Amino acid sequence: MLSAQRGSGRRWVSLAVILAGAFMAILDVAVVNVAMPSIHSDLHTSLGAVELVVSSYTLLYASFLVTGGRLGDVIGRKRMFITGLAVFTAASALCGLAPDIRVLVAARALQGVGGALLYPQVLAIIQVTFEGPERARALGVFGCVVGVGAIAGQIVGGLLLAWNVFGLDWRPAFLINVPIGVATIVASRALLPPDEPPRSRPHLDGRGSALSVLTLVLLIVPLLMGRDAGWPLWMLLSLAAAPLTAVLFLRHERAVAERGLDPLIRLSLFRNRGFAGGVPIAAMFSFSYVGFMLVLALYLQIGLGFSPLHAALVYTPNAVGFLITSLLAARITRLLGRHVLTLGYLVAAVGLCSVAATSAAQGAGLSGWELGLPMFIAGLGQGLGMTPLIGTIIGTLAPRDAGAGAGVVTTTLQVGNALGVALMSLLFFAVLGDGTSHAAYATAFSQVLPVAALVTLVAAFMVTRLPRGTGAGNALLERLPGHTVGFAYSMYLMTGGRIGDRLFHEILGHVTERREREIREAPSAAGDFFVYHFESAHHDAAWLTYLTREALAYGSAPVPHEEERRAVIKSQVDEIRRRQSGGELRPELDPELLRLLTFALTNYPRLLPQITRMATGLGPDDPGFTARWELFLQQLGDLLHAGPPTTSLPRVSASSGGQE
Repeated sequence: MLSAQRGSGRRWVSLAVILAGAFMAILDVAVVNVAMPSIHSDLHTSLGAVELVVSSYTLLYASFLVTGGRLGDVIGRKRMFITGLAVFTAASALCGLAPDIRVLVAARALQGVGGALLYPQVLAIIQVTFEGPERARALGVFGCVVGVGAIAGQIVGGLLLAWNVFGLDWRPAFLINVPIGVATIVASRALLPPDEPPRSRPHLDGRGSALSVLTLVLLIVPLLMGRDAGWPLWMLLSLAAAPLTAVLFLRHERAVAERGLDPLIRLSLFRNRGFAGGVPIAAMFSFSYVGFMLVLALYLQIGLGFSPLHAALVYTPNAVGFLITSLLAARITRLLGRHVLTLGYLVAAVGLCSVAATSAAQGAGLSGWELGLPMFIAGLGQGLGMTPLIGTIIGTLAPRDAGAGAGVVTTTLQVGNALGVALMSLLFFAVLGDGTSHAAYATAFSQVLPVAALVTLVAAFMVTRLPRGTGAGNALLERLPGHTVGFAYSMYLMTGGRIGDRLFHEILGHVTERREREIREAPSAAGDFFVYHFESAHHDAAWLTYLTREALAYGSAPVPHEEERRAVIKSQVDEIRRRQSGGELRPELDPELLRLLTFALTNYPRLLPQITRMATGLGPDDPGFTARWELFLQQLGDLLHAGPPTTSLPRVSASSGGQE
């Protein structure tokens, strides 16, 4: 017992160590947004070049994230985590000491490589270190740390610049990583469990990584610097070449997969409609969020001349709203399913439009406090739109594909970040033109920010178009009282489908999702299979009542939404065929008729409770009847089993409900 407790304590210490590295990487991304104006004035460079300081990190991070995960599998997760920390820490020191913008951009790119090496190891170490409920708690702590790091960066950056430590201006925003990084490296070497030898050596798609970096550089760099450089020919050629290299990248990935190797991105994942529709949602959200933060920093610090601390205080309500809904997102997701994202994006759009309207109304006279409520509303929506995002998208995939899917989604978020910085800043300065006054910046900000709101609205619409069954289920429908659901069914039936069709369709979809999940989760033994479905049938009391009424109304004629319902029955028949081919059920049994028998065995007692009571003297939910019926189902399962009986067959006493 004591050793187990010590082992548990060591696991949580290991979690604290790896989360320190993850927090540092996330925090630094947000800190740089606040430091941009100071870098611009101190290094006497263009704003396009300063924006490249932000994007060079995300470019390299996005491009090497999946490769970093593969290197962890090959070399060892602990070793790769420490290596990534060392690269990130050294690059942070180089950023803080950079004499000019070129060195700073290169150092930020190196930081991105370090982040891509360390960050995938965090989730991998959690997966192998924790099990069961402890793993769920550890992942919850990880999500909270990531969320806090993303929003705290704005405030920490403002404080560091306000204090102007040792007169170093923006440089402590990077140099603060050095002591933290060194301490985390020392702790990692001492406290993280040793790496286990890899079972296999995954293929490292170096050419894919190079092509992805090249494509993003050809696209992002001209968008960031073209306006200041006057759009020279080489930049236009670069933009024209980006689609060509993207095509080469996709062809290469397909060829790698066809050779049986591991591509950087598994294109087969996009055959899943839910995943293919979810990935653009991730890109649009990150585009909107990072673009909003960027133009807000330009508006407050350059346009209105706010100090970094003043600007950080303006960010604070947004951070508070983000944190609140991040902590509540899990509960709300259980209630609304994937539509928690729809709600989040709608609220975020309202908040962003309110921020734009407030800045337009206040103009050059904005003091900052006026943005408190709109920023808070935007943060509430952004927290709901971010926290469940990855889980909702990869929830469409089979468990074996979840890791690869998460890598694609995380990479997409970083690509969205880079595009958000590039395109939103390009649009902002295009609207600003030659204006330099406070009023000109206020006008540009209020006219450009609705673009970010529009992108979130498009994302909200796309969530509604995801295939049914994407992500978490809709517990709101599951928790509706039985009489409420029954009323919806009755209204639909009595009016011939003219009233309540939408609600009926939603509830039918919920029933379908649950039935399909039960098909996948049911145990293999025939008796256990019957018992499982009998126990789960209590969810469908209102549905069974509707079926009896529907049978009276339609008889054997076609019924509403028949094709949708037929698909579920077909999947159940297919599951019976699969069990027959696997030797679990007698092959001579008709699978379609056996499906009818299964429905009767698992639903009849509740479908006609009066018959159950008259035959046994007990109601279908009475514990005595339940015990007798489940034993009977086990016995029937043994009779239908293709092999020898899996249980002995005791005789049931009709009078006592017990066994003899």
